[in-house]
Amino acid sequence: MNYKNRVEYGKGLATMGNWRYTTYLRGEYKFSPKYVDTLCKKLVRSSRVNKVFASIEKDRAEEHNHLHLLLDTNTDLTRYNLSVIAGFNHKGIGNIDRVKNEVGVAKYVSKHIGKDFSYHNIFIN
Repeated sequence: MNYKNRVEYGKGLATMGNWRYTTYLRGEYKFSPKYVDTLCKKLVRSSRVNKVFASIEKDRAEEHNHLHLLLDTNTDLTRYNLSVIAGFNHKGIGNIDRVKNEVGVAKYVSKHIGKDFSYHNIFIN
């Protein structure tokens, strides 16, 4: 997938949900696709989260990566809420930021899609 395709993907992604929040997660170990799927399924099973878009991004140091999340929710969400729902240590969760520009943030979280190290998925309640 080239840059133009990723931009178009991001624009399409922006229309797929009411993306209210974005954050990132960093763990002690690399995020695997299986673990990301399990974590995101926990999120959408809760009554607080309607949809989640997840994208693994490589860190500069090859031994680590991090996870970007877009969250469609009808309620306020805090780092603590997300930690409890996902069963993930709150210290590894970045700021929970309100989305101000859906297209911009969707393009940002999808910027590595199609590269050999990338993984992404969308989860719907």
